[in-house]
Amino acid sequence: MTGKNKTVENALHITPAVSGKMTEAIRLWSNMYEDKSPWIKDESYSDPVKVVSLGLPAFIASEKARMVLIEFQSTITAKIDDANTIDSPVPLSGKQEKTKTETVTVSKTARAEYLNEQYQRKVINKLRQQLEYGIAKGGLVIKPYFVANSNTSNEKSNNSAQYKGELEFDYIQADNFYPLAFDASGKMTEAAFLQRKTDKEIIYTRLEYHKLQGDTVTVINKAFKNNAGSQSVSGGDLGQEISLTSVPEWANLQPETTIKNVDRLLFAYYKNPDANTIDTHSPLGVSAYSRAVSLIKEADKQYSRFLWEFEGGELAVDVDRDLLMEKMDENGNPIVTRPKMQQRLFRKVDSIEGNFYSVFNPPFRDTSLINGLNSILMRIEDVCALSRGTVADVSAEARTATELKILKQRTYASVNEMQIKSLKPALEDLVYIMDVYCTLYNIVGDAPYIGGKIDTSHIGKYEVSFEFDDSTITDIDTEINRRIALMNVGLTSKLEVRMWYFGETEEQAKEALQKIDEENAQSVKNDLMNGYEGEE
Repeated sequence: MTGKNKTVENALHITPAVSGKMTEAIRLWSNMYEDKSPWIKDESYSDPVKVVSLGLPAFIASEKARMVLIEFQSTITAKIDDANTIDSPVPLSGKQEKTKTETVTVSKTARAEYLNEQYQRKVINKLRQQLEYGIAKGGLVIKPYFVANSNTSNEKSNNSAQYKGELEFDYIQADNFYPLAFDASGKMTEAAFLQRKTDKEIIYTRLEYHKLQGDTVTVINKAFKNNAGSQSVSGGDLGQEISLTSVPEWANLQPETTIKNVDRLLFAYYKNPDANTIDTHSPLGVSAYSRAVSLIKEADKQYSRFLWEFEGGELAVDVDRDLLMEKMDENGNPIVTRPKMQQRLFRKVDSIEGNFYSVFNPPFRDTSLINGLNSILMRIEDVCALSRGTVADVSAEARTATELKILKQRTYASVNEMQIKSLKPALEDLVYIMDVYCTLYNIVGDAPYIGGKIDTSHIGKYEVSFEFDDSTITDIDTEINRRIALMNVGLTSKLEVRMWYFGETEEQAKEALQKIDEENAQSVKNDLMNGYEGEE
């Protein structure tokens, strides 16, 4: 690279951790998901074979996301603890101002209530769709950021303090973010994001770079402008570097920010748990259908043969051209006057040896083609860890209840890994980052900046609960009866059963059981009082 133009690499003086093979694989998975597989094509004069799509990549990603999140619930609740010591992040450099000591009256549940409201409305409600993108392309980044309210007063409204701003979330798919470094455990320590803005013929690009060193995260923002439209992490031309203030939307961003006392980058990364067979040395996730690319290609081709069998084998009558009624146009050219249906049925030919017509009605080979397609689909199910019958037709095969349960084991194991090993840690990271921003910007008013540091004495603690449905493998009614039976013989407790069924934390379950006991006691008391009054 010469002159003033720069790439991501030389702008940050780094070497990307993404290999060329992974870059190409992510691009292929993305195209397949969007029904733009390289083998999909229309017929042409030079190549009359048409290949259409069965839509398998999008279906596989959608089905996996549905199974992972079926009846999924996650809630942030307040954790009341007498020992309320917090290792608080150091304020954003250059962003906080000293304030006078003031009495903090914010409830210790305010933070958890705020976090949960933002979490439910802006993350959980959008998770189904966004997770599907992550499953299709191998990974997904959720990046929170803070947006201050124009009115930051502490006036009361509807008995609740007005928050100082909102937490917003960027959802960044695998083909739009660039992991740059990982530590020995596979934890991401550097990453870059590109945000583009086009104004007439000029493309403005904001490069946002995150780096974790020890307990400190550094965030660097750089801006570039270029007349060219081709930009990528591997050799792409960002253009000439300009000031952030040159673009109004980026004018308030700090060129460099440091945050201390944090133990991870300030974004959450979800990746599929499957082993990476594209680049065995890469810590990046792979698509849910990464091992079935060639099979999906063959399924599309076989499906196209199936469609062609019906199109090419349509009933037709080859008739000598002299037997078809024609008239001449003004230029003396013959015009066939048959109705459209007959035009499709009758085809003009030159008769041979007195055969003035012949019927074209070959037998269809649809059964053989369907069986071949079904065999490919079954293999795709096996490779993608889907239970039999998810995409293939198994109606012809008799299955007992035990056989069907065995067939579901593969799906259950795969889904369980995605839930526990991938999604849950990513969401826990996300809530941790939300909490960090809540402290840094004192959003709910429980972390004032006093005497050069954050006052952590009033910061409310939180805990996150997760409930994943396991009905993929277990009938819920059967499981409830089984657990109640265990409780009745003393092998489990009401507390454990409630925590399992409602996905509650131990504190939540204890509180709920206490309320139930109090209500039962009051009900018994009322019954006794009513009985006593009746005797009188």
